[in-house]
Amino acid sequence: METAHSKTIARMLEEAPPFRPESTAEELVAEFTNSENRMKVFLALYARGEEVLPAIRKGFQNADWQVRRWCALFADNFADSETLHALASLLDDPKSQVRLWAVHALSCETCKDGPTPIDAVPLLLDRIKMDKSIKVRRQAVAVLAHHREPDSRVLPIFVDIMAKEDDHKLRLHAEQGLKRYTKAGLHI
Repeated sequence: METAHSKTIARMLEEAPPFRPESTAEELVAEFTNSENRMKVFLALYARGEEVLPAIRKGFQNADWQVRRWCALFADNFADSETLHALASLLDDPKSQVRLWAVHALSCETCKDGPTPIDAVPLLLDRIKMDKSIKVRRQAVAVLAHHREPDSRVLPIFVDIMAKEDDHKLRLHAEQGLKRYTKAGLHI
């Protein structure tokens, strides 16, 4: 299934010169530490496809938070069960930017090359309830509000957010989710 997201990446690949084609996937993943090369590395890895996923999974455990973040960002493009299960460990990462991309990558159905093979809803509900970062919490609420298939487990969280939260963006996403879920016939 070709999405607008994958078409954009394909266009970027056509326009980008090859980046270190002799490098192994592991060497490229390690290069995510270099801010000047991150997009080049991303595209070089993407061009190789699923064969680089073992190196991406290994990158989830890298000491450098930028490597973990960019590996999570990369994983967003593949509906690979083993990779997405390994990615779940990043939901507890000390860096909020890593957790933010882990939330997105685990749940975004638009960016993937197929349906998400794991049930991310409980993981996202946990982030909404427990994460210290308002940005991570907003991301989790936003993706659940616009999830392809509304899920009844989410409704109580949306209601709770509307009753107890002050953050405008968090409330906006919860309100959109409630409207969408109600339209789909789900009620508490």
